[in-house]
Amino acid sequence: MTLRLRSVFFIATGILVLWFLYLERAILTPFILAAILAYIFNPIVNFFSHRLKLPRTLSVLIIYLVIISIVVLSAITLSKRVVEESSELGNQITVITQAAKHQVSGFPDWIKPTVNDALKTFQSTKTVSFSSIFSVFPKAFSGIISLIIFLFAAFYFLKEGRNMFDKALNFVPNDYKIEVEILLRRINSILGGYLRGQVFLVLFVSVVLFICLTVLGVKFSLILAVFSGFAEIVPIIGPIVAATVAALVAFLGGTANFGLSPIQLAISIVIVYTVVRQVQDYFVTPYIMGKITQLHPLIILFAVIAGGHTYGIIGLILAVPIAGVVKIIFEYSLDKINDRERSR
Repeated sequence: MTLRLRSVFFIATGILVLWFLYLERAILTPFILAAILAYIFNPIVNFFSHRLKLPRTLSVLIIYLVIISIVVLSAITLSKRVVEESSELGNQITVITQAAKHQVSGFPDWIKPTVNDALKTFQSTKTVSFSSIFSVFPKAFSGIISLIIFLFAAFYFLKEGRNMFDKALNFVPNDYKIEVEILLRRINSILGGYLRGQVFLVLFVSVVLFICLTVLGVKFSLILAVFSGFAEIVPIIGPIVAATVAALVAFLGGTANFGLSPIQLAISIVIVYTVVRQVQDYFVTPYIMGKITQLHPLIILFAVIAGGHTYGIIGLILAVPIAGVVKIIFEYSLDKINDRERSR
């Protein structure tokens, strides 16, 4: 097989694989989540296997045991408070909805139908019927199957990741093998660094905001802090939405420490979120993640919107690192084209 024919073969094969994955994208979620978990914990597994000389299988099992223990301990410790805050938040939503219905009468006629429809939709999300309960069972079964697939796939990604990488390189022609390996290592560095950095930022923001909201006496501080932490996954938009929701909940909550009025508490929340964001941007992010992707904010915003539209929450999580990977491949291809132009 000539080099040109081989190139055409691999390009055609790659297009067919991507097309097949696109058609079967509905079943890819547990495998994508497993790959994310593998990227996050692979350095720890490498430490156990290389430094402590433990078998890689045993290292992965230790990681699994630690993760499961943390999840169970967190559930035991926090579940009661989460349930209490969720129940109270549900009651608060009911009060807010009823108050909003009284206020709608004073709105202009042209906006009343829209507001009423929004309130009906809002209320319907809290309605539980027999059919909705019955529909939970197949979803629960599907979720259990997805969890088993996720754990199984993550185990093999962590255990056999290096071998998968080496086997993939065997398909690359020898003339390009070194360059492709360097390119793949750069891509691996971006994906791993970004995902591990995001995990740290979620934990950092959640803990700091939980402390600040608790000190201020904000209701539902735990739920708001966890929500704000996970909102960090969505660049630019996520933190703004989290701050808005927290300020609104604080304003409607009606209670606060230090004798703050609802409006003063809401303003304090906005200030706290702004300060935390600045500390994160100038002190935490540069050291934990650095400028990993080096993308313009507009490109990040577009990537996040496109990722969420295409693949939901998984798309939101992977939008920025994938955009960074595309940037690396584009720059690499452009450098190759320029090198060939200069050599002529």
